[in-house]
Amino acid sequence: MTCRVIWLTEAMAAYRRLRVADPDGAKMVAAAVRALADEPAPPDSTSLGGTAFRRLRQGDYRILYGVDRDATMISVMHVGRLPYGRS
Repeated sequence: MTCRVIWLTEAMAAYRRLRVADPDGAKMVAAAVRALADEPAPPDSTSLGGTAFRRLRQGDYRILYGVDRDATMISVMHVGRLPYGRS
């Protein structure tokens, strides 16, 4: 099953800033988001409180997204750098 990936406005704005600040990090994030279309809950992602929301860490960045399995849709809500000193 392939899901459709939707970027919310705030997430896309953050991604565009990331592309300017760290092009290699942006490529890594984009590849991870594309992969969510085929696997919405990869083993290295975390469910947030038993909801349809998940977090995926890629290097120094995290991606927050929602999964709507009925509509086969992934909504990317936030892309950002992990706070300093966090893993």
